Formats: sequence, structure tokens, C-alpha cells
Amino acid sequence: MSRRQRSEREKALRSRVARAKTLRRRARAAQARRAATAAAAAVTLAGTGTAAAAPSATAPTSEVAGSSLVHCDGATTPGSSPNSLTDVDGTLFFTASDTRGTGLWRSDGTADGTVRLKHLGSGGDGDYEYHYDGSSMVGVNGALFFTVEGGGGDELWHSDGTKAGTVLVKRFEPSDDGGYDEDGGLSSLTAVGDTLFFTADDGVHGEELWKSDGTPGGTVLVKNIRPGDDGGYYDYGPSNLTAVGDTLFFTADDGTHGDELWRSDGTTAGTVLVKDIRPGSYSSSSGRLVGVGDVLFFRTRDGVHGRELWTSDGTAAGTTLVKDVYPGARSSDPEAMVALGDTVFFAADDGTHGRDLWTSDGTEAGTVLVKDLPSDDEYYGLSDLEPVGDTLFFAAADGAHGQELWRSDGTEAGTVLVKDIRPGEYPGYPSQLTEAGGALFFTARDGVHGRELWRSDGTEAGTSLVEDIGRDTEGRSPNTLVESDDELFFAADDGTHGEELWRSDGTEAGTALVRDINTGGDFAVASRGDANTTTGTLRVRVVVDGAGTLVLAPAGERRWIKRAVREVSGSDRIRTSMTLEPTRAAKRQLRRNGELRVRARFTFTSCGGTVSSVTRRYTLKMR
Repeated sequence: MSRRQRSEREKALRSRVARAKTLRRRARAAQARRAATAAAAAVTLAGTGTAAAAPSATAPTSEVAGSSLVHCDGATTPGSSPNSLTDVDGTLFFTASDTRGTGLWRSDGTADGTVRLKHLGSGGDGDYEYHYDGSSMVGVNGALFFTVEGGGGDELWHSDGTKAGTVLVKRFEPSDDGGYDEDGGLSSLTAVGDTLFFTADDGVHGEELWKSDGTPGGTVLVKNIRPGDDGGYYDYGPSNLTAVGDTLFFTADDGTHGDELWRSDGTTAGTVLVKDIRPGSYSSSSGRLVGVGDVLFFRTRDGVHGRELWTSDGTAAGTTLVKDVYPGARSSDPEAMVALGDTVFFAADDGTHGRDLWTSDGTEAGTVLVKDLPSDDEYYGLSDLEPVGDTLFFAAADGAHGQELWRSDGTEAGTVLVKDIRPGEYPGYPSQLTEAGGALFFTARDGVHGRELWRSDGTEAGTSLVEDIGRDTEGRSPNTLVESDDELFFAADDGTHGEELWRSDGTEAGTALVRDINTGGDFAVASRGDANTTTGTLRVRVVVDGAGTLVLAPAGERRWIKRAVREVSGSDRIRTSMTLEPTRAAKRQLRRNGELRVRARFTFTSCGGTVSSVTRRYTLKMR
């Protein structure tokens, strides 16, 4: 959210607060009769412990006489920021954050079926940090593998979808060599059949290839590809892990051949260099690996042709250049490679037509330009290739429309613009193209609604906005789209609940918030304050998560401080303060002794219904 957007939202909330105060003044006479009962109920709810938090399933009741949280009308709750959405046989797993920190969650698409499985954030079960990269979660044989980073190293976890079945598999303690480790050591989780492959540094071998069956005993080093290496400063270990049939392909540097193409069947003997594509000290730098049936397509360079399209069956003889798309030493740089049936589609530049759509069946004759899409939009270009049934969808500009939604059947005549979503000067910029339930979902902007969720069946009439979810929430569009059990799940902010988990069947009626996971209520109170020795007061800083009501009350038998209330508006972490004001009796003590120890209870009732309380000890001073 930009500073301007945040300012506009806060202004709107302040306006609502002002209106609510007017309503409260009019209702004060009636509320006064209920003051004593409300105060007693709130004391019971808050409890007497030093720290307590209790969620409420209904609208919150304020601890303060004369207040009913009217200012919460129209207030927002903070988001849980769902991340790494992963489907495992119809069950959705993801990470999200609430007042207890970041956790592993699962969902069946209903509020009751959306539950926390494991704490991953600081506190609670330990000091953990979830890895927010694209390979941190993967389904293998009906179960989930995921990674967390703890104080003692990186950890591999396994979950069967239950709390009891979410367990630590193995902890990796990498060597402390000061190396640059962008992925945190344990990464690239990849399923090949019933086996998980990944890369990790165990502190002995450096970053190498590992596999796991979900048990500690079955989590083993596959092969020490670069013996004697302890994880040098720029050693990333094996990368580009890709399943092709029952074989794992990847790239690695054994210290002799440079970074080249490898394969593995999960055994030490069966983990071998496929081919030294660029002999000598230079690496072929293979990448963009994708499987089409039992054949691997990838891009690489052999020192003669530049980065071009290659294919491999796992043998040296069967690893060959498919076609020199950009003849000579220049590179066509195949990108965005996806499999569709027995062919691969990709974007490439042949030096004549610019970067356009190509297709290949693995032969030179069968590697052809599908359609020339002349465009000056080199920044976005051709992107987001997504197969749906027998059709390829993608985003592209043709020089007349800007970047819009296209489809292709692999022929020039069958490669057409689906819809000009944002006619005129500006493009619709379709992105996050995702297949779910046999239809295409994506996000785009039509110039009226901002970036929102769209659906397409491949026709202009069947390409439409699903729902305007986040009115006036530019910059918080739907994201992390994924299919689970034939429905689309994604994260979105509707302007009321913050960024939370949503689902859609492609209709407006069937597009809904799954659960408001983070209803707010988290808050922190400083253990020290700013003293005013003239008045004997003490100002204490407080940080709250979302809108709600802060109550300051005396704790213990001696009522040395006055009760105070502050209404807080906003949606993110809000910094405010509460002032401890001594009672008349406390001032007499301060005048005699100069200082007085007091106990204060802070209670925050969020607009989302969560009540949290904490008790602190302070010293009031007066000269």
C-alpha cells in the first residue's frame, strides 16, 4: 500500500470514528444504566494474569463503561497474508499469520475446515522462520513436505494434514563458512514419483542432492557430487531440479566439468553427468528445464551456437541441439517453456521477427514459429504461458492492442487475441494465468475496476470479470492463484478483512472469503514509559494490530491509577500511547515519598472480536 493510499484510508476511518462519537453521545444516557454490568463483565473477560488473549466468535464487548465499539463500524482487520498455496490431492496447504505468528494451515474451502497445523513464527513452539520461496512446499504421495528455518539450522518437515502428523523429518546444520547462501541451504523441493528430492547442506558435504521418504532414516544424501567441497562462497549446489517421468534431471558442477546437465534415479550409482555440453572450463549454464512425456527440453549453450533449445533422453547420445533458432553464436534465449501434449511451447527471438511464440516436437523440422506478434513492448513481451486442455493461453502485445489475453492451438491461424480487456492506450496486462476446473483464471485490469480476478473459456464472450473483490484496494490485487479440488484458491484483500484466503468456482456468487484468519488483537506494551515528575503521570507506548479499543485499568488491590480508554483506528500496526494518571490517593503518596510502584492492566479489544490483556509494573515519580 502506498503512503497516499494509507493516508486516504486513515482519513476515511477517522471520519467514521467522528460519526460514531456523535452516536455515542446521544446514547450515553441509556448506556449509563448498563455501565456497572459492562465493567464487571469486562474484568472477568480480561482475567488477572500477566498476559492473556482470548478470541471472541461474536462482536466484542468493550471493557469501558459507556462504550460499545461503535467506532468499529466500517473498520478493517489486518490480513493474514496467505502464502505458498499448495494443493495435495484436493487439500490446500498454505502459510498464514495471526496474533500467534506464522503457521502452517490447511483448508477444504470452508471456514470450519480451515485450521492451523503447526506454529512456524517466533514464540510458541520455537523460533522459526518460514522459507517464502516457490519450492518451500510440495506434495509427495499424498503428503506435504515443507521447510522452516530455525535457530539451529534448516529443517525439513512432513505433514499428513493433521496436527499430530505434522512432524520434523530432519534438521540440517550447515557449515559456518561465511558463504553466500541465497536459498538458506535447504531448497528446491521436487517430487519424483513417491520420492522427494531436494538440496541441502549438512555441514559436512556442502550443498548436495538429498532425497526423503518422510522418515528420518529415509532422508539421505544421494551423492556427494563435488567431494571435498564444504560449501564455497559461490557454490549453490545442484539446481533446476525437474521431474521427467521417473527420472530427476538437474544441473550441477562437480568441480571438473563446470555447471552441466545431470540425472538421478535416487541412487548414488544412478546419479550421473548426462553430458558435458560445453567441454572445458566453461559451463553450459543449462536452464529452463521442462519435461514433455519422458523427454527433457531445456536451453543451454555449447560454445558454438549460443543459448538454444535442446532435448535429452538422459543419455549423452540422446542429448542434442533441437534447432539453432538464432543462427550463429547469438542466442534465441528460449523462455517461458511449457509442455502441452507431446510438444513444448516457448518464447524465442530468431533475430528476424523479435521475441515470439514458438513450438517444438523435439525435431528440427517440428520446431517452428507459431505466430509473429510485432510489438514494441519488450519489457513485458510474451509471458504467462498456461495450458488449459488442448489450448495454450498467454499474454502478449501485437503492436495494436498492448499486452492482452491470447490463445493458440499451435497453428498461426489458431493463434488469436481472446479479448482486448482494456481497449485504448493502456493494456490489460493479464498475469498469473492459472487453470482450475477446466477454465482459465487470471488477474487483469480493465481501466474501471483495478486489477481483479477474471475467468475465460477462450472466447471473447466467455472472458469476464469474476468479481470486483477489492474496491479501492489498488496494489492489493488477488495473488498466488492455485487450483485445489477443481476450485481456485487465492489471496485477496477486499478492503475490510485484509489479505486473506479466498476461493472461487468462476462465478460471482461462488467467489467468497474462506476465513478471516487474522481478526487482529495482537498488541505490545512498553515496559518503561516517559515520566512527568510535575504531574506524576507516565506515558507508555503501545503498538496494536488493527482497529479496536485500548483500556488502561489499575491491577491489584490498590487502585493507584485512573481508568482510561483510547479508540484506535487503522488496519496495520498502529503506534499509540496510554497515560498512567495517579488517583488522588496516589498523589498524596507521591508527594510524601517521591515515587510509587503501581500495576497496570492494558486490554485491547479488536474490531475483529479478539480480546488480549497484559499487566505491567511501573514506577510513578513526582518531585
